Amino acid sequence: MRPNQPKYIKQYAVGIIDFSSQYGGESQRSFSYSVSNIIGEPKIFPKYGDFTQAAVMRTYGGWWDHTQPALRDTRPRSLKFQSQDYIDVVFDKAVYPWSIAIYETYNPGALVRILALCQEFPNQKTPGNDNQDGVDPDICGKAVPIPVYGFTSWEVLWENTNPQQNLPREARMFAPILREINKRSRIIRLEFSHSHLDYYTELDAVELTGLPTPMEFRQKAMSQRTLSYNASSSVDPPLEELQLLSIAQSDSIAPSSSTEDLAYLESKVDYKSTSVDGPVTQVSSGNDVSETQLETNLYPDGYFSLLPPEILSKIFNYLPFPDFCRAARVCHLFKEHSYNPNQLVHLDLQPYWHMINERALESIQVRCGDEEINPGPPVLKTLNMKWLGGGDIIAPLQLDLFFHSCNFKSLSFLDLGSSFCLTDHVLATLTRVAPMLQYLNIESCDKLTPQALRMLHKMQNLQTLNVYRTKVDDAGIICIIHANPELRHLNIGSCPMITDYDRVLQELSIHCKQIRSLDTWRAKSLTSIGLNALTSNCKCLEELDLGWCGTLQSSSGCFASLARNSPNLKKLFVTANRTISDNEINLLAKHCRKLRQLDILGTRLVTRLAIENLIYKCPDLHFIDLSFCYAFPEEIVNSLRQNHPQIAIKRSFQE
Repeated sequence: MRPNQPKYIKQYAVGIIDFSSQYGGESQRSFSYSVSNIIGEPKIFPKYGDFTQAAVMRTYGGWWDHTQPALRDTRPRSLKFQSQDYIDVVFDKAVYPWSIAIYETYNPGALVRILALCQEFPNQKTPGNDNQDGVDPDICGKAVPIPVYGFTSWEVLWENTNPQQNLPREARMFAPILREINKRSRIIRLEFSHSHLDYYTELDAVELTGLPTPMEFRQKAMSQRTLSYNASSSVDPPLEELQLLSIAQSDSIAPSSSTEDLAYLESKVDYKSTSVDGPVTQVSSGNDVSETQLETNLYPDGYFSLLPPEILSKIFNYLPFPDFCRAARVCHLFKEHSYNPNQLVHLDLQPYWHMINERALESIQVRCGDEEINPGPPVLKTLNMKWLGGGDIIAPLQLDLFFHSCNFKSLSFLDLGSSFCLTDHVLATLTRVAPMLQYLNIESCDKLTPQALRMLHKMQNLQTLNVYRTKVDDAGIICIIHANPELRHLNIGSCPMITDYDRVLQELSIHCKQIRSLDTWRAKSLTSIGLNALTSNCKCLEELDLGWCGTLQSSSGCFASLARNSPNLKKLFVTANRTISDNEINLLAKHCRKLRQLDILGTRLVTRLAIENLIYKCPDLHFIDLSFCYAFPEEIVNSLRQNHPQIAIKRSFQE
């Protein structure tokens, strides 16, 4: 090896810190389709197909959101945000990232963004090391924990705003060109978008290659030569002429968008020293004043001051949120609009989750109508804070102060899904300050205890509640149901603390008769008792997810009762229920003419004749999952697809 040749470290993920969803179960003993399968070296690659040893997320395809209720910011400012799921993986050693390889073994192309959690520690000398430079202890194999609040920031390494489509159906090792950063990291976030995929994407492993020390010598050759790097080639760093190479900048790589970008958006201009209504400042001591100087004195805010306020407000609606904040640095007039709470009736922060730290949150707090600084009637109606605080870049205390200070009396929509800083104390504050809340999403917020989740019964106007992958228990969800008779949409899937789903559905059928959608994914204790109670009393059901509820048996007549009592049913998932037969399918065709989506993955008792009858009787049907159904080999499924091209007919397979 040459004297100046750097020593690269290649390593696979050793753990999972956080993730938004998974197809597998929540039990630590469950490894089938679990996100934890991404840990370690590849186990499936180069095979291609549907394998239980892969890491799989919960959803796929655009049809998943067709019937789900949601309130979104439809104004021009709303940024098109691709990411739908994420996985935070941790590696043994912190390095300066050179390449990250994702081993995709089924339906590749979901990856849309890669970020690094950059750790900033004071210089530390490794024991026994004579090197005078500070070295983090993990260089010698000692694991470094996640830093405390304020010492971390996220950096975007790679981003693709146009997800890859129509890729070859084969396993691949995808290693996109990364943006160089001058910080080390051992925690990587992978963000995925599945809306363009035909079926679930499956991941086998993640490999990180990097340097333990910065490559200062590379900066000297940035303008001399450019390395052309194949995105799907080997991730081994080039060994030839490395000192003269630099990574080519791709059009798909976004500019630096780190946590720090929103931390310094506040204007450093002293607006108090300049008054718009004050006297014109004399800028020239002579008698001749230039036309430009005169215009500047007459219109200190430029010609924008001649526009009616409502026109300027409309213009500001077209600004992405970071630019909306930066506009405050232009002039006094722009600052007034940037701090006008009426501009933030609908606020979507999820696209900027990685840019918002504690200081940025303080700035947003002022703009959202801090009752002490900017008193007035409440204006904020919808707020999306999904994924905020990832990597502990926001302390729970700061989020609690944000909720306590902002005027949320008119807030009706709040999304806190996978918010890393949502704790019991923060939730208690939220139940006090947002009395009119109708939509609440706290999915995958695993820091909340069962006792804290019971406090949600104080909210008595909820129409949509998502507690997927939380620790809500029987008592907590029943209290919430009793307090919210107008509940329309409820997600209680993958909630391991709920031990009696039958009791929950019985209470739901008594107190929330207008329920329209219910998700009980992997409800192991749900039997025909609970399902019959629900379908007998709740006649407005439109969506029902009973996937992997193995205790439901068609011999009990629960599915037949479901079909007869649910004329408005549009979506039914009975994934992995081996007892579904032609009888249940024919009853759905007879009574559920509005059906659009049906998942009967894994059944052995349904024939083609029943499916043809269902397609004929349900004209709105556009999705059927027949994966691993015994009577539907590839040739029959292809024939159905050819005869019914308007329907997405799914069939998974193993190589």
